[in-house]
Amino acid sequence: MNKLMLSSALLCGSALAMTGCQTIQDQLQTGNPLNQPALKSKIETVGEDKKEVGQLFLRPVEGGVQVYGKLMNMQPGKTVALHIHETGSCAMGGQAAGSHFNPDNFPHSSPDDVRGHAGDLPNLTANEDGVATINYVNNQISTDVVGKYSVNRLAFIVHANADDYTTQPSGNSGDRIACGIITKA
Repeated sequence: MNKLMLSSALLCGSALAMTGCQTIQDQLQTGNPLNQPALKSKIETVGEDKKEVGQLFLRPVEGGVQVYGKLMNMQPGKTVALHIHETGSCAMGGQAAGSHFNPDNFPHSSPDDVRGHAGDLPNLTANEDGVATINYVNNQISTDVVGKYSVNRLAFIVHANADDYTTQPSGNSGDRIACGIITKA
């Protein structure tokens, strides 16, 4: 009887270890960090159906804030713009989110331009399964609860088209198709 219990315990322990390793391996493959995020956002379409299309997370890292996650059920091969907007509201088809988050009043630019909008993020392109991922470090924002650069209680907006990183004030990125309020994780 003791041998049977010992064998069962070892088998269960091995299964748990393998499951834990698989979870960590999955996180590494998708670019998700092993540490918990400070902020999160559930992204939903702005239409009446409010269909969830993804989740985005933010966490402080050396050099800024890591923005990571994925959008799903997108048109395969389609490139869309993703921005952080100045108001934490998805009302009125996402229009209530206001303009891009821009605490320093800089012109719209590429996400890597330190003299551009703090809310400018890289374009996302959906793969053949309609999934687009982001894993980007933004050095112009903060996950602090309050403060000039805090994005807590602001909104992510997904636009219908790619951002050209030139056209003012929003990169000619088209209609707002999805939105999510950024909240504490």
